[in-house]
Amino acid sequence: MPVGLATKVALGGMAGAGLAGALAPEVLFGVSFLDGDPDRIRAAADVLDDLADAIDLHFRDANAAAETVWKTSSDAAVDAFRRFWTEEFGPAVLAVSLKHRNAANACRAYADVIEKINHALKVLCWIMTVDMMFTIGYQVLTWKLFQAIMKRQALLLKITARRFVLLLLPTFSYWVADSAAYATGQVALPLGLNLLGGIKTDLSGADVRSAGHNLTTFREHFVANMVFDGVADGGAALMAKVPGLRTVATAVPLPNGMTLNTGSFVPRMAASTSYSMAMDAQHGDNPLPGSEHGLTEEEMYQKFLIHGTRSLIPRVR
Repeated sequence: MPVGLATKVALGGMAGAGLAGALAPEVLFGVSFLDGDPDRIRAAADVLDDLADAIDLHFRDANAAAETVWKTSSDAAVDAFRRFWTEEFGPAVLAVSLKHRNAANACRAYADVIEKINHALKVLCWIMTVDMMFTIGYQVLTWKLFQAIMKRQALLLKITARRFVLLLLPTFSYWVADSAAYATGQVALPLGLNLLGGIKTDLSGADVRSAGHNLTTFREHFVANMVFDGVADGGAALMAKVPGLRTVATAVPLPNGMTLNTGSFVPRMAASTSYSMAMDAQHGDNPLPGSEHGLTEEEMYQKFLIHGTRSLIPRVR
């Protein structure tokens, strides 16, 4: 089956987003991996345990020799030596040994934390990378979905009022279908990657594999995508009517009979920002950019990669 130009551009955008997510996750997603080599840390823990074993071994030998002193002799000096040995020196040696063992246990625990946290962060980065790639690739499906709805609209024109169909199908029907399809992807992809990565809970402790968590995720993305579609369509309509914005809202014609979808860039960036704000509001967070849980620079980088590529997808005039 031949691959159209729009699909080729979308595939290129997906590849670019995947490469960016793989090569620069710290910049693109704002994550900070824990420093440290778990294998070297565990090797250091083994050395500390060896030191503790050596301390214990030498102390047992020395203690056996010391016991012969007060077992074979009896005077004030021997009693003083026994008290010093059993009440001061012995406990001090034991404390040194325990400190080495506690340090060894702490090293192993830290090595485990590094491995688990960094693994979880890597899975999270892959989820966000795949999410960007999915959103870019979904743009082609969105156009096909819109075309299918418009074809259905043409059929319904024969049996219903033209004005009713023109108002209903291109707006509400498309928004619902688009939001349901996108929300399904936003549930299925992270769930699959979490299963592959062995992740059971998110940072808040929620079970990412449970039906309740995923149904809630579907609802949140469905609502946010309805907001997205409303802002995108409303913004495009507004820009087309405002004289100063018409130039920005104009698609760029290509010599081969195609046009670049550049006119959608501003409304889609505004819609994507509204999408994130709708998600924050559903989580009970302050949705305003710059607030504690609001939009970050990294999120805006992601939006630019995703929606900037959309403006470069060519369409037939």
